[in-house]
Amino acid sequence: MKKEKRQHKINDEIKYQQVRLTEGGIMSISEALKIAEAKEMDVVMLNESAQPPVCKIMSYEKYLYELSKKPKQKTLETKEIKLGPNTAQNDLDYRIKHIIEFLDDGHKVKLSMKFSGREMIYVDRGKELMLKVIVAVEEHGTAEAIPKLEGKNMFTTLKPKPKK
Repeated sequence: MKKEKRQHKINDEIKYQQVRLTEGGIMSISEALKIAEAKEMDVVMLNESAQPPVCKIMSYEKYLYELSKKPKQKTLETKEIKLGPNTAQNDLDYRIKHIIEFLDDGHKVKLSMKFSGREMIYVDRGKELMLKVIVAVEEHGTAEAIPKLEGKNMFTTLKPKPKK
Protein backbone atom coordinates (compact mmCIF):
# COMPACT_ATOMS: atom_id res chain seq x y z
CA MET A 1 0.00 0.00 0.00
CA LYS A 2 1.44 3.37 -1.06
CA LYS A 3 1.83 6.06 1.61
CA GLU A 4 0.05 9.38 0.96
CA LYS A 5 2.23 12.45 0.49
CA ARG A 6 1.53 15.06 3.15
CA GLN A 7 1.46 18.74 2.35
CA HIS A 8 3.46 19.61 5.50
CA LYS A 9 6.60 18.08 6.98
CA ILE A 10 6.13 16.93 10.55
CA ASN A 11 8.44 15.80 13.38
CA ASP A 12 11.37 13.67 12.07
CA GLU A 13 10.73 14.70 8.44
CA ILE A 14 12.12 18.18 9.24
CA LYS A 15 15.84 18.06 8.32
CA TYR A 16 16.89 21.55 9.48
CA GLN A 17 19.17 22.17 12.49
CA GLN A 18 17.30 25.27 13.68
CA VAL A 19 13.62 26.19 13.42
CA ARG A 20 11.52 29.18 14.44
CA LEU A 21 8.57 28.16 16.59
CA THR A 22 5.54 30.42 16.40
CA GLU A 23 5.23 30.43 20.18
CA GLY A 24 8.82 29.94 21.32
CA GLY A 25 11.29 31.73 19.06
CA ILE A 26 14.36 30.18 17.37
CA MET A 27 15.61 26.84 18.73
CA SER A 28 17.15 23.58 17.58
CA ILE A 29 14.86 20.97 16.07
CA SER A 30 15.68 18.51 18.87
CA GLU A 31 14.47 21.00 21.52
CA ALA A 32 11.27 21.62 19.54
CA LEU A 33 10.66 17.86 19.26
CA LYS A 34 11.15 17.43 23.03
CA ILE A 35 8.63 20.21 23.77
CA ALA A 36 6.13 18.69 21.32
CA GLU A 37 6.62 15.21 22.79
CA ALA A 38 5.98 16.56 26.30
CA LYS A 39 2.71 18.09 25.09
CA GLU A 40 1.88 14.94 23.06
CA MET A 41 1.71 16.98 19.85
CA ASP A 42 3.61 17.31 16.56
CA VAL A 43 6.08 19.85 15.20
CA VAL A 44 4.58 20.96 11.88
CA MET A 45 6.59 22.99 9.34
CA LEU A 46 4.40 25.82 8.04
CA ASN A 47 6.89 27.82 5.94
CA GLU A 48 10.01 26.16 4.58
CA SER A 49 11.23 29.17 2.58
CA ALA A 50 11.84 31.37 5.67
CA GLN A 51 15.24 31.38 7.39
CA PRO A 52 15.04 29.51 9.75
CA PRO A 53 11.89 27.59 8.70
CA VAL A 54 8.70 28.43 10.62
CA CYS A 55 7.16 25.58 12.62
CA LYS A 56 4.30 25.23 15.04
CA ILE A 57 3.59 22.73 17.78
CA MET A 58 0.07 21.36 17.28
CA SER A 59 -1.98 18.22 16.78
CA TYR A 60 -1.53 17.58 13.04
CA GLU A 61 -4.61 15.36 12.70
CA LYS A 62 -6.77 18.00 14.37
CA TYR A 63 -5.26 20.68 12.08
CA LEU A 64 -6.07 18.64 8.95
CA TYR A 65 -9.62 18.06 10.23
CA GLU A 66 -10.11 21.80 10.80
CA LEU A 67 -8.85 22.53 7.27
CA SER A 68 -11.25 20.02 5.73
CA LYS A 69 -14.14 21.34 7.82
CA LYS A 70 -13.93 24.93 6.50
CA PRO A 71 -17.04 25.74 4.50
CA LYS A 72 -16.70 25.80 0.77
CA GLN A 73 -17.98 29.23 -0.21
CA LYS A 74 -20.52 29.24 -3.00
CA THR A 75 -20.21 32.26 -5.25
CA LEU A 76 -23.49 33.85 -6.16
CA GLU A 77 -23.61 35.00 -9.73
CA THR A 78 -25.40 38.18 -10.66
CA LYS A 79 -27.35 37.83 -13.87
CA GLU A 80 -28.21 40.96 -15.83
CA ILE A 81 -31.43 41.54 -17.75
CA LYS A 82 -31.51 44.61 -19.99
CA LEU A 83 -34.74 46.38 -20.77
CA GLY A 84 -35.67 49.43 -22.80
CA PRO A 85 -38.30 52.04 -22.01
CA ASN A 86 -40.31 50.84 -25.03
CA THR A 87 -40.04 47.08 -24.40
CA ALA A 88 -43.15 45.31 -25.72
CA GLN A 89 -45.33 43.14 -23.46
CA ASN A 90 -44.39 39.82 -25.09
CA ASP A 91 -40.65 40.62 -24.69
CA LEU A 92 -41.32 41.59 -21.09
CA ASP A 93 -43.11 38.28 -20.42
CA TYR A 94 -40.17 36.36 -21.92
CA ARG A 95 -37.67 38.25 -19.74
CA ILE A 96 -39.82 37.78 -16.63
CA LYS A 97 -39.77 34.02 -17.26
CA HIS A 98 -35.94 34.11 -17.32
CA ILE A 99 -35.77 36.30 -14.21
CA ILE A 100 -37.91 33.78 -12.31
CA GLU A 101 -35.61 30.92 -13.43
CA PHE A 102 -32.52 32.83 -12.25
CA LEU A 103 -34.09 33.71 -8.88
CA ASP A 104 -35.21 30.10 -8.35
CA ASP A 105 -31.61 28.96 -9.02
CA GLY A 106 -30.46 31.32 -6.25
CA HIS A 107 -28.86 34.02 -8.43
CA LYS A 108 -29.24 37.75 -7.99
CA VAL A 109 -30.67 39.57 -10.99
CA LYS A 110 -29.67 43.08 -12.01
CA LEU A 111 -32.37 44.85 -14.02
CA SER A 112 -30.93 47.62 -16.14
CA MET A 113 -32.48 50.06 -18.55
CA LYS A 114 -30.54 52.43 -20.78
CA PHE A 115 -32.11 55.61 -22.08
CA SER A 116 -30.45 56.81 -25.26
CA GLY A 117 -30.99 60.14 -26.99
CA ARG A 118 -34.58 61.33 -26.86
CA GLU A 119 -35.69 58.34 -24.76
CA MET A 120 -34.83 60.45 -21.67
CA ILE A 121 -38.36 61.88 -21.86
CA TYR A 122 -39.68 58.36 -21.11
CA VAL A 123 -38.00 57.97 -17.68
CA ASP A 124 -41.42 57.67 -15.99
CA ARG A 125 -42.48 54.93 -18.43
CA GLY A 126 -39.20 53.11 -17.78
CA LYS A 127 -39.62 53.26 -14.02
CA GLU A 128 -43.21 52.01 -14.38
CA LEU A 129 -41.95 49.11 -16.52
CA MET A 130 -39.34 48.12 -13.92
CA LEU A 131 -41.88 48.27 -11.09
CA LYS A 132 -44.18 46.07 -13.20
CA VAL A 133 -41.36 43.48 -13.49
CA ILE A 134 -40.66 43.65 -9.73
CA VAL A 135 -44.33 43.01 -8.95
CA ALA A 136 -44.45 40.13 -11.48
CA VAL A 137 -41.56 38.26 -9.79
CA GLU A 138 -42.67 39.10 -6.24
CA GLU A 139 -43.22 35.44 -5.27
CA HIS A 140 -39.67 34.45 -6.28
CA GLY A 141 -37.57 37.45 -5.25
CA THR A 142 -37.55 40.93 -3.79
CA ALA A 143 -35.99 44.17 -4.96
CA GLU A 144 -33.09 45.41 -2.84
CA ALA A 145 -34.03 49.02 -3.62
CA ILE A 146 -36.40 51.00 -5.81
CA PRO A 147 -35.13 51.60 -9.36
CA LYS A 148 -32.51 54.39 -9.41
CA LEU A 149 -31.60 56.64 -12.32
CA GLU A 150 -27.89 57.37 -12.66
CA GLY A 151 -27.08 59.41 -15.73
CA LYS A 152 -28.80 57.66 -18.63
CA ASN A 153 -29.10 54.30 -16.87
CA MET A 154 -31.76 53.06 -14.48
CA PHE A 155 -31.17 49.92 -12.49
CA THR A 156 -32.20 47.83 -9.52
CA THR A 157 -31.17 44.45 -8.11
CA LEU A 158 -33.49 41.57 -7.30
CA LYS A 159 -32.46 39.00 -4.72
CA PRO A 160 -34.00 35.53 -4.38
CA LYS A 161 -36.35 34.83 -1.51
CA PRO A 162 -34.80 32.49 1.07
CA LYS A 163 -35.82 28.86 0.63
CA LYS A 164 -37.83 27.37 3.49
